Amino acid sequence: MSTIILWVVSLGLLAGMVVTFTPGLSLTGGSVSRGDAQIVVNGQTLYDLDIQQLRNNALFNTVTDGEVGQDLQRLLADEIVRNAVLDQAASRISVSGGQVRSAVNDFRKDRGVDGARNDQAYLQLIGSAGYTDQTFRDYLRDQLRLQEWENRLVKDATVSDAEVDAFFESHRASYQSEEKILARQIVAADQQTAENLRRQALAGADFAALARDNSLELADRDGAVGAAAGETTPRPVGRPALPTVVANAAFSLRGAGLTDVIAFNDRYYVVSVEGYEPAADLPLDEVKDTVSADALDAKKSGIVEAELERLRAEAQVSFPATSTLRFDNPVLAKVGDHEIKAVDLDRALYTNTQIQQALSPATADLIVGLFKPTVLNQLIDTEVAYQGAETLGVPLVGTRSGIAQAALNYIGRDEVATAEDVETYYADNQAMYTFGAEATVTKVEFSDAGAAAAFRTALLDGDTVAAATEAAGGTLTELGRVKPGDLATELDTALFSTDAFDPLPGGALSVSDVLVIQQPAPDASEATGTDEAVSEAGGEDLAGDGVDAAPAQATIDTYVVLVADRVAPRVRPLADVYAQVEQAVLAQKRQAARTAWLSDRRAATDIVETSVPDLVLPTDTLQGTDATAAPDAATDETPTNDEPPATDEAPSGDEAPAGEEAPAPATSN
Repeated sequence: MSTIILWVVSLGLLAGMVVTFTPGLSLTGGSVSRGDAQIVVNGQTLYDLDIQQLRNNALFNTVTDGEVGQDLQRLLADEIVRNAVLDQAASRISVSGGQVRSAVNDFRKDRGVDGARNDQAYLQLIGSAGYTDQTFRDYLRDQLRLQEWENRLVKDATVSDAEVDAFFESHRASYQSEEKILARQIVAADQQTAENLRRQALAGADFAALARDNSLELADRDGAVGAAAGETTPRPVGRPALPTVVANAAFSLRGAGLTDVIAFNDRYYVVSVEGYEPAADLPLDEVKDTVSADALDAKKSGIVEAELERLRAEAQVSFPATSTLRFDNPVLAKVGDHEIKAVDLDRALYTNTQIQQALSPATADLIVGLFKPTVLNQLIDTEVAYQGAETLGVPLVGTRSGIAQAALNYIGRDEVATAEDVETYYADNQAMYTFGAEATVTKVEFSDAGAAAAFRTALLDGDTVAAATEAAGGTLTELGRVKPGDLATELDTALFSTDAFDPLPGGALSVSDVLVIQQPAPDASEATGTDEAVSEAGGEDLAGDGVDAAPAQATIDTYVVLVADRVAPRVRPLADVYAQVEQAVLAQKRQAARTAWLSDRRAATDIVETSVPDLVLPTDTLQGTDATAAPDAATDETPTNDEPPATDEAPSGDEAPAGEEAPAPATSN
């Protein structure tokens, strides 16, 4: 069984270690001073040395002043207590030396430092986390002891058929078939070749023929991905059929379309997606064994969480006079009979990876003013959903926050997207299903308007760009493939916001009108308004206001002609993106059902915010696990080369608790 207990010691894991407390030599009889007494937990006194590793955790030292500093000190004290009661609960469990040796060997093998020849590498590895070989073995012994405590705690846990059914219904997104595509690919040795072939495909050339004549891979199959030898028709394939970066681009289309050129391993890929099969819910019969195991793990996690909460609530905690720890833990809100205390907010806020990355003295005010109210509101929503789960009439299992999330997932699970719903959503959000304009551009500059006009005329008469440029004395620059916003405003406007182009003979290229672009003069001293000009004017105040006029920047006119292969924006037909639109509609309807249910549960629940009377909480509510596909996340539906965000919830049930009881100041029962 996988270790469930690890979520309990999340802060310890951040430092690559779990802090445990073992009695050491006394201050009078030992050779190593343990420092001042800091905290007493159920009669066990912990000293500076006992809590040093946890106190040195970078999280607790990022901000030390102000409200955030106080929050982190409170969280530190609570983490010390939680580690202590857990260690005490497992203290009578015996672990043999053989078990420890086996754990060390497994650790070394997993990290590639097994065997006597790697002893030094092993010591360096554990030394980077602050361990010697002996202290690391002590740590593993404690972990094995905790694991055995957990195993004994949950050894009799079972799940009923009703609990398995409820877990499946509330975690459908975790039990789906693999999404697949029908696709062809072209693989080229250089980017320019790939870009040229892509432009031909955009212009209407047959992609299969292009692949047959040009691709370095699957040319004998017309580029058909998944086709067997001798076949030229693509078969449905999952992501592993393509290199990861290529698959990300192809699958992000979520329908028929053409990817950009994607570089991978010194080759250049273009993928034409002909069809998309979204992930679909699997029937319970096909995944029942997996669901049963996941539901059991979730139930065990809930048992462990409840026992830790009991141990924490019953712990006798006091702080000696020599202690530098502080623990002021007011109640911030009450949801029914459940109290959300300050340390619950601290834990939810500061163990968030994104918050940790942003945490600094410079961001402390932002965290206090914006993130704390938001996270408190989320904790309230989580508790409302947890309590509301009882009204659903299904036996949901898991941790407190896991049950809350499962309840939200359960709501709206039977929503459907009708054809009318899909058509309406597509019409209302067509920009989400549009490939943007692009162009492959050559810029030719001239210092003389006549030369620019002659160049343009030569192109229209059939000359090549190179020959016409040389004859007219222009300067040619290849700008490559560009999209709106990539170029200077004047060029961008001409390319994408005007029709100032004429088609050239024999192809997809077109030529712009002559564009007059003002640029700074090469020699600024020639500008009007320079010191010399002012001097020649007799030193007069030309502005007439008693203030010296600012020097004017001299400019010169440059004449630019663009030669471009322009591709207009393309709206993807509904048939090409139907599955994608259907998923967006379902996500929207499910989220609406969840929001309505949570709003009703809030109205039916006695919620009292006790600590910040003037605080205006945001109204954002918890979302279900498929909420990332909701329509307000428009970028998820826009064709892109980025991998779409994962929307499946891990079915392990190891969610962090929504709210955790904490000790009262000074002494608690």
